[in-house]
This record gives sequence, C-alpha cells and structure tokens, in this order.
Amino acid sequence: MKLEHFGMAEPGDCRVVFSASAAQLEAAVQAEQAAPDAPADEEELLTNAVNRAILEGFSPLFAQLMEEHHLTPVTDPDFELLAVNRAEGFRAGAEFFCLPPLELGRYTGFVQPIQPRPIRKLTLELEINRRHGDEDRAADEAGKLALRRVAQEIYRTRCAQAETLAERELVYQLGGEVKGTLPKQLVAGNYFAEQREFNLRLQANNVNFDQYLKVRNQTVEQFRAELHAGAEQKLRGRLGLLLVAEKEQLWPTEAEVDAALAGWKGERTFPSNDRRKLQQGIASQRAAAFVRAHSTLTPPPAEPEIIEAAE
Repeated sequence: MKLEHFGMAEPGDCRVVFSASAAQLEAAVQAEQAAPDAPADEEELLTNAVNRAILEGFSPLFAQLMEEHHLTPVTDPDFELLAVNRAEGFRAGAEFFCLPPLELGRYTGFVQPIQPRPIRKLTLELEINRRHGDEDRAADEAGKLALRRVAQEIYRTRCAQAETLAERELVYQLGGEVKGTLPKQLVAGNYFAEQREFNLRLQANNVNFDQYLKVRNQTVEQFRAELHAGAEQKLRGRLGLLLVAEKEQLWPTEAEVDAALAGWKGERTFPSNDRRKLQQGIASQRAAAFVRAHSTLTPPPAEPEIIEAAE
C-alpha cells in the first residue's frame, strides 16, 4: 500500500490519500471469496475486499505517519473510497484528528464538592416496601432507627455516585486550563455527540424539550450555546489528560500495552490504531488518577437531605 498524500486542513485535522495495487486488491478479493458466505455480487465482493485490504494494509502507513510527523492521533481514521478498478487497484482517503498545539496551565489543586442527590420520602417508602418490613415505618424509637438505617443505605450509594461525578468534574475543570485552537470539525463532532446524548436522556425520562427549556428559563439559542461550550470543555479535558500524561511521564511501556492488548475485548480496527487507543486509554486513566490525587474533593454532609418534592 502506497502513501500518496498527507496534509492538514488545519492544525490537528489530518488528511491522507493512499492507494493499493491491483495485486493487493486481488489478494483481498481471493481472501473474501474463500471466506464463508462469500458475496456473489461483484460490487459487494469488491467493497468487502477493499475494506479488508485497508484494515490489513493501512496499519503500517498509519504507524509511519505517527512516527515521521510526531502525531498523537485522538480519533479513529474515517475512510473514503475514491476510485476502484479490479484491474488497477484502488485509491482511498482517510481523515483523522490528532492533538493540535495546545498549552496546559495548572493541572493540580482543583477543588470539587461531592454533592449527593437529596432523597425523596417516596423513595424511602418504596425501598421499605421492597426490602423491609412494616416495623421500619413505626413511630417508636426502634422504627425511627430502622428508617434512618434505610436512608443511610441509600445515602451511601448516592455518595459513591456523587464522588464519581465529582471526579469527572475535576477533568472538566482541567479542560478549562487547556488553551489553544481545536480543529473545527472535531469540536463540531463532539457537540453533536453531546446533543444526541442529551436527547436520549430526555426520552428516557419522558421529558419534553420545551418543558426543559421552560424549567431552565432558557431560549433554544442559550441552550445550544451552553451545550456547545460544555462539549468543548469536556473535549479539552480529555485532551488535557494526554498532556498531563506527557508532563508526568505516565505513558505505559510497550510490555504494558502488549498485556492490555492480549486481554482486550473492545472493538478492534487495525493493529497500529488499536495499540494507539489502548496506550492513550491507560495514560488517560493514570493522568486522571494523578489529577484526583493532587486535588481536593470536599466531603458530602454527614446526613442525607430528605425532601417531599420530586427529584
């Protein structure tokens, strides 16, 4: 497989054009025909063969690009077939995003409170119905103690959930310390992903978007601006973890990546990209732990807040 072109539309937005010879395409066609349930249709056969050739042949080109241009890719490549002819081979393009020039400010000393959600009295009643007897509702001292015990069990769970959210907020705060221009399409892609996730949450909770805006006292434009800013800061936080890993030398060794690959059950693409994703995943986890260890999570109140209103 031959590299024909590499360039950046803007810093961090990488574009590649590459080609495969007729012999390479034919080898992929033969492999497809030998596979179980091989397609009989010529067009489908060629499509499958091109996909096979790319996944098997692009890996060394990708590794070469990373090494020669000192790239740190942060997304999987997105491939596009440009031309194909069984007698001549094919040409294809790939686009992926890499870490652009960014400046990292402070990455320690953040403060984030652990804020568990209040507990509804109805939630207590439902929990007692499910797991406890009528004595937990009694008005005497023993009943009050039992009711308090149920509330504390729920509260411990909510405190653990709130601590996990607080740790994510530390990474969000880190994102505010990452300065520099991000590729426009990368930012847009993250915005649309956040929008999809938000819409799914509304559907899961059976909440109408207009009702949501009314409760928040927001216009559509204000909501979109807030969501866009939040999505970009989350993205900067994720990229910031890679910068922290670089500064604190938290990248895994080749042997650690090999061990992780051996036990990895995630979705695979091609070897050099899979290795990159695992390496960055380990480094990001270590960087998040470093930020957490050098920041402060203020503890939640000792007692839960019990409310009448809906959560």
